[in-house]
Amino acid sequence: METIVRVSVSVLVTVVYALLVVPVGLVVRLVRDPLRRTPDPAADTYWTYEEGGPPRPPGAGRRRA
Repeated sequence: METIVRVSVSVLVTVVYALLVVPVGLVVRLVRDPLRRTPDPAADTYWTYEEGGPPRPPGAGRRRA
């Protein structure tokens, strides 16, 4: 009985994934490019920063006496 339940749950999870997650992912990829992979010949660089500038490594800016 436990084996039947495990197989049933695995099949159910696979079906839910195939019917919900895959179509949503395909629609998102059709609507926009999540990784912004479109080449821009006019761009000097493709590097982007988060809000507030580049992240600082831990301990940066601290001086030791």
